[in-house]
Amino acid sequence: MSITLEKFAGESILFDLDCTDNLAPDETIVGTPSMAFYPALTGPDALTFGTPVINSSVIRYLDGKVGKVGGVIQVRISGGTSTNATTPRLYSVLATFSTSSGNTLVARMKLSILSNQ
Repeated sequence: MSITLEKFAGESILFDLDCTDNLAPDETIVGTPSMAFYPALTGPDALTFGTPVINSSVIRYLDGKVGKVGGVIQVRISGGTSTNATTPRLYSVLATFSTSSGNTLVARMKLSILSNQ
């Protein structure tokens, strides 16, 4: 299942990338994930990432899903622009991370940037 999250260009929001389903039951995320986005735009079109952190407690989402300890990357995202006043711009946000089992994985989410107007 793939969902597209949204934010307005002027917002700065903490997003979760829940990787629980991609990890073995005893596997967790270790270290600090590296963040990237595509299309690789610059200037005001670029997204800005805060330092990603890994959850230290269980996260219960409104849809009933549960993010296990060490299974969710939380990162603040700001910036980006819409294509124009009526057309959002779609970004792919990627987090590359290591796991306690020695794996290197990539989590992806779609982020739609809406105009502030």
